[in-house]
Amino acid sequence: MKYLLISLLLPLCIFSLSAQNGTYNGWIDKSVKYIENNRLDSAAIALQQAMRLDPANENNALLLLNLGILQRQLGLTDDAYISFTASLGNNPDPVLVLHNRASLLCDLGRFDEAMEDYNAIIGKDPTDVEAYYRRGLLFLEKNDRQSAEADFRLCEDTDPDNLFTKLSKALIFKLDDNWEEAEQIYTDIINTSATPNSSYYLNRAECYVNTDRFSRAAADLHAIEGEERENPYFYILRGRLRLDQFDKFAARADFEKAKQLGYDAELADKWIGKTR
Repeated sequence: MKYLLISLLLPLCIFSLSAQNGTYNGWIDKSVKYIENNRLDSAAIALQQAMRLDPANENNALLLLNLGILQRQLGLTDDAYISFTASLGNNPDPVLVLHNRASLLCDLGRFDEAMEDYNAIIGKDPTDVEAYYRRGLLFLEKNDRQSAEADFRLCEDTDPDNLFTKLSKALIFKLDDNWEEAEQIYTDIINTSATPNSSYYLNRAECYVNTDRFSRAAADLHAIEGEERENPYFYILRGRLRLDQFDKFAARADFEKAKQLGYDAELADKWIGKTR
């Protein structure tokens, strides 16, 4: 599942733009324009130039946050971690920085460190429903369902209508193999979201596959193929669909692709074995 995303432009827009490209604000102006033109590498360099010009500027903490987001988008994960960490010191919104760093740490498989960040977020803001949900996911990674469910209950107690509360309910239904109830939640989320995340369709497709509603699953997977092409579980689900259609050759290709992308090798091999 994808973690917290924020607009790259949001903190940058608090600055007045300058026509003088060699000034602090001028470099920020250039970074905004580069982002608008999807030149993220140039935008990152522009932010670094601004901070080099004025290393003591109080706004550098905001620039470091944006720099970290850009670096993460560019795949420079180690640099992004350094930028997020450096941003924490004087950032007016440390919770936002911690969310971004925790999300990055989860992507890197550094779950214990991510747990520390979510603990810090909850310490600063006990009403942060997303932090409870994310921490619950990390407890599940540790096979600690009791602690995960405790966090999911805190989601419910804090804000029963929150998106992350709904996601936590759907996850519990899935863990209990109650795929029909889980599907209803994902459908509600999709129907009430202005721009539904592809992960919602992926999760609903999983529910459809596990309740033998293969045509609906196929429609959801087809809708998100472009966004989820690097997600190994997408290929597991599509492979299961193709296996049901007796297309063993295509199913095997999907299962092998999932394994190549990092899906658990033992589980992938079990699915591959069904195609022989």
